[in-house]
Amino acid sequence: MRTPRTRETRIRQTLLAMLIAVASATTAAAQDQPAEPAKEETSVKRGFVWDDRPTIVFGKDVTIGLRGRVQLDWRQFDPDLGEDTFDLRTARVGVQGDVTRHFSYEVERAIDRDGNFTDWKDVYVAWKTFAAFRIKGGRFKMPFGLEQNTGPTETDFAYRSLASSTIAPGRDRGAMVYGEIGRLIYEAGVFDDDGDNAVLEEPRFVEEGQDLENVGPSYAVRLQGDLLRVVPVPDAIKGANFGLAYTNALVPEGLNSVKGEAVWGADFFERVYVKGRRQRIGAQFDWTPGPTGLKAEWMQSREQRVGQSNRNEDLSDFITTGWYVSGTWFVTGEDKDDNINPRQPLFGGGIGAIEIGARFDELTFRSASEAGTPFTNPRADYQVPNRDRVWTFGLNWMPSKWVRVVTNAIHERFEDLSRAPITGVSSYWSGLLRLQVVF
Repeated sequence: MRTPRTRETRIRQTLLAMLIAVASATTAAAQDQPAEPAKEETSVKRGFVWDDRPTIVFGKDVTIGLRGRVQLDWRQFDPDLGEDTFDLRTARVGVQGDVTRHFSYEVERAIDRDGNFTDWKDVYVAWKTFAAFRIKGGRFKMPFGLEQNTGPTETDFAYRSLASSTIAPGRDRGAMVYGEIGRLIYEAGVFDDDGDNAVLEEPRFVEEGQDLENVGPSYAVRLQGDLLRVVPVPDAIKGANFGLAYTNALVPEGLNSVKGEAVWGADFFERVYVKGRRQRIGAQFDWTPGPTGLKAEWMQSREQRVGQSNRNEDLSDFITTGWYVSGTWFVTGEDKDDNINPRQPLFGGGIGAIEIGARFDELTFRSASEAGTPFTNPRADYQVPNRDRVWTFGLNWMPSKWVRVVTNAIHERFEDLSRAPITGVSSYWSGLLRLQVVF
């Protein structure tokens, strides 16, 4: 739970967020106004131009695209969880562009509620001369997880599924080769640690010469593609995308396992003692025929517990399993793709794009051994399992391609009442209204 902030801080953060939102929305509105017929150009555009975002163009092949995004949340809870009603969920600025046709880059940084720069997000350079073989180096998301590798302003719902935010590793420093070979997209990389979602809480009891602060290095690979296009199946499903992913890393001894956090941050499964190999495996499915979308993911993490009993004996693996399935539909008819553009934007005389959707996701913690009596002790071989199940119902409205209003109703249910956010209460409802501006 968050510490209550003062009235002055609330006012300051609200004004900051609203100024960013209003400025961006005004620009977006202006861009949606009917334009005069374009004149035939005899030279390449240079200087400041606007396509999907404001961009500075130097000659033909060098660009600096200015990026910004902000998300403002208003929330209600039943029962009350002690969370703030208002939250500045995301505020980021950055640049993205190309240096000739051979290189691309991105630099993005977060801004906190008081207007101060905080975490670096994506900071990388990519060599992209050949479609079949490209190289990326810097800080970026590891190739694991469909939803985790979707930006926070492009997800179908306000929050990612529990599995995507807990098991999938997220960003890290490293290098990756990737490319497209026919219908197959491949990604394979080596990373310094094991992603932001695997930050250690107790990096102790490590061997001499081992990294005292971080897990890793880690290795990750993902294969995906619309493979049904090469087999005799109905045309309606040829665009379905399938993927498999895997990661492998060594974790130092300590209370460093994956931890269970509910949608609003309450712990429902504490870390246990681990030492050894952490492996993840994941499968993904994504199908977007016309205005509809169907997504599903399953993923699992297995962590070794070498010598972690009270007698220094090996314990059975600690297993975290998560999955979700979701469906969405643009009732206004827009195609469900990565760059939704309303057919009739609000500032062009229409109503914008309207999308409805629903998602069910589940996250489970358990030990591989289920022999004897289970305990919640972090050194117990048989861990008392716990599970969180979440239904999310959504209504999204996009008055323009740069502005989205997200409305979510979220229902969360815990299996072990003794480890629920409020002891003895298993069921929780929450409502969320989000204003999102992106350019």
